[in-house]
Amino acid sequence: MKETVYNLFLYVEQSLIKALGVAIHELDGTQEEKVSALRVLVEQDYKTARKYKVTGKFEWSEYEGRMRLGRELEVFEEIFRDCKAPSNPLVVITPIVDEAPRILAVTTLGPLNLEELQGTPLAKPGAMVDYLKQYVEDGKFDIPRLINDDYFLAIKLLFNAGHYVSAAKLLMSFVDTVAFIDAGDVPDSFCLWLDSYAELAPLGITAKELWEFRNGLLHMTNLRSRAVTSGRTVPLILYVGSMPHPIPASQSVAKYFNLKDLIDVLAAALSRWMESYNRTPGKLINFVNRYDLTISDSRLAYFSDGETTTSFTSGHPLPPVRPLPTTTR
Repeated sequence: MKETVYNLFLYVEQSLIKALGVAIHELDGTQEEKVSALRVLVEQDYKTARKYKVTGKFEWSEYEGRMRLGRELEVFEEIFRDCKAPSNPLVVITPIVDEAPRILAVTTLGPLNLEELQGTPLAKPGAMVDYLKQYVEDGKFDIPRLINDDYFLAIKLLFNAGHYVSAAKLLMSFVDTVAFIDAGDVPDSFCLWLDSYAELAPLGITAKELWEFRNGLLHMTNLRSRAVTSGRTVPLILYVGSMPHPIPASQSVAKYFNLKDLIDVLAAALSRWMESYNRTPGKLINFVNRYDLTISDSRLAYFSDGETTTSFTSGHPLPPVRPLPTTTR
């Protein structure tokens, strides 16, 4: 049956999408035949396509996050309106990288499961379940279960086993991680996340003081970061249980905080942070894009040579530009 079909293009320069493009055709045949014809037409269409300039900074990584969630067609809404396209058009999407198509893999539309890349140059070594496949059920992304499995399980195991310093280390690293996922690699993200979501006042400490506690603990396993040593920030000392009174005089310049109370405060902050994704669904694109870079005990990749099996940590880092023509109905 004859229908209007669309070759869509993203024109990419140095990992930035500078323009979108469309070439429209009337094609006959089965869906597979139409898709095949559109792919053949890519070579001529990307040069003559009607282009739409992208306003603002549109990074390829954002589009990649949209692909992971199956939301890439949203960026072509203006084109679809102008073309009066039906609600379910047949399309092929091709990135044009440095003025030429560069096709390394072919996938379908819908949430991109990285297992689809097996057998292509973009595949990663070993077998690993895509966390989106594991934690998305009936279209709902169970972020609380993901975060609990990847981080809080280990923190709770260490705390319950009495390994309090190790639990505190992992807790500080956890804040680093969620701060990166929330804001990206920006200065002061640790304190920004705490100031945005955590109520530290009942503990009698500040985000800046906790940052310096983190610096000494993670870098040197002591309580004396450079700011503490210079006297710019007071040292923090963790305790578990009930604080004796009076506080030992030799430590009177320090602030004390209950580690269990801090875990509870950060768990509450985590709930507020997750709620922000309900209020601002667009944040989920950056969440997925950045979470793809993380590694976890819960997501080990496995490689077997038939005799032995090796496990290794592996996130889902992808090339800065991932050329994936995408087809759908």
